[in-house]
Amino acid sequence: MQHNRSIKQPLIIFLVLVLGAASGVVGASIYQGRHPYGGTIIKSLAPEPKIVLSNASGLSIPQVVKDNAAAVVAINTQSTAYSFFGGPVTQSGSGSGMILTANGYILTNYHVVPQGTTSLSVTLANQTSYSGQVVATDPTNDLALVKINATGLTSVKLGDSNSMVVGDSVIAIGNALGQFQNTVTNGIISATGRTVTASNPSGGGETLSGLLQTDAAINPGNSGGPLISMINGEVIGIDTATSGQGQNLSFAIPINVAKSFIQPYVGAL
Repeated sequence: MQHNRSIKQPLIIFLVLVLGAASGVVGASIYQGRHPYGGTIIKSLAPEPKIVLSNASGLSIPQVVKDNAAAVVAINTQSTAYSFFGGPVTQSGSGSGMILTANGYILTNYHVVPQGTTSLSVTLANQTSYSGQVVATDPTNDLALVKINATGLTSVKLGDSNSMVVGDSVIAIGNALGQFQNTVTNGIISATGRTVTASNPSGGGETLSGLLQTDAAINPGNSGGPLISMINGEVIGIDTATSGQGQNLSFAIPINVAKSFIQPYVGAL
């Protein structure tokens, strides 16, 4: 795919959320950008990227993982949806999140804990599980804040997503496929300022703008997990979407977008 402003052949994108039926079996329906199933990238508003060489030597992957893995959680939900005939259907879903504060505030995607969520559990890296509550949502930017009753938790450090340039190295950590907690993948920032549109099974659609594009593998279940800079080990994005047709074509919400959303609850981080 060229870095031009239009895409001649639409790509199918999905939010990286794993959904299952009432039986609890995790399915493969995902919505990379924001809800399960379909959607197309309709345009990219990013200008031709300016390549900037970083003077920072960066950190090793094992060091960044060691510093951040304990702050990445698995989120499992049950929610009520409605069938084609209008009857209620219970669905299970799996995603990821990142601990922001030692007392249990967690940032994730809205599509991981959408309206209609009836139960929510959070599992830490040490396999301790807590019941969680959604305390705030920003559907427009696909963000949600979850709270668990815990203390002394390891938290991530938020960076400056505006400082990232094409070619910077990153890693993603998340609950891949809703089964493999704290899976680590690595890649680079492929582009910045991307605009992605995706649809969901119940109709309608959602457009997210200003996204970071990366070739780090973002799998179903990674939604809400951190994209971390290898320069300083700080979170610079929230893993959100991936292409259903392209390869190594994934997207993250810049962490700077989330800072004003979370500040009333956790203060400046």
